[in-house]
Amino acid sequence: MSKAFTKEDDAAGVSLPSSSLAIPPGPFRLTATGARAAAERADPRVDEALARAETLEPVVRPERAALGVTVRVRNEQDEEKAYRLVSPEELVLLGTSRPDVATTSIASPIGRALLGASVGDVREVVLPRGKEELEIVALEGEAA
Repeated sequence: MSKAFTKEDDAAGVSLPSSSLAIPPGPFRLTATGARAAAERADPRVDEALARAETLEPVVRPERAALGVTVRVRNEQDEEKAYRLVSPEELVLLGTSRPDVATTSIASPIGRALLGASVGDVREVVLPRGKEELEIVALEGEAA
């Protein structure tokens, strides 16, 4: 089966070579949480990327889903999940930071669907397995 038709989770637990850190050149946005996590890493490539990053002010009490905000959703099967929205560059730089929350790029289908949503909104996302409706049940900000 082609890799294009496998679930994103299929690569879980695979160690990528250290050369896999490929942040595109130029400026990018980094959440306050992401900047704190990146500053703790002792890697010259991370330091170089941080020099180009615009660190966003933390969104403490979000009214809408934005970078750095954790969006809690309920799907059609009444299951709840949480997604922390980050830039594509932050996802490459840091990966996932919390095991209980999926870190999701705003360039991904789920990230694009959730960006700008408020509590009570229902967003449709098109996934490889089909369309899914997600109801936004809570928005959580970052620690200041």
